[in-house]
Amino acid sequence: MIEKLYKKPTTYVVIIGLILTVYLFITLMNFADEGNLVMVLLTSVSIGIVAFFITRTLGHQKQIDIYKR
Repeated sequence: MIEKLYKKPTTYVVIIGLILTVYLFITLMNFADEGNLVMVLLTSVSIGIVAFFITRTLGHQKQIDIYKR
């Protein structure tokens, strides 16, 4: 099971998603310091969208691995 975790496509998806989430979280904190509520809300929604697509992609990769057997 651990070997499947280290497949290149899965790790690339996780790493890219992590980088995007960290960047969006940092910008969210910058907008919060400025007091810009609209941009804080938009940035938090975009963090949720990134998380949704990461989990969806990982779910599809898991289904592909199941069907290969």
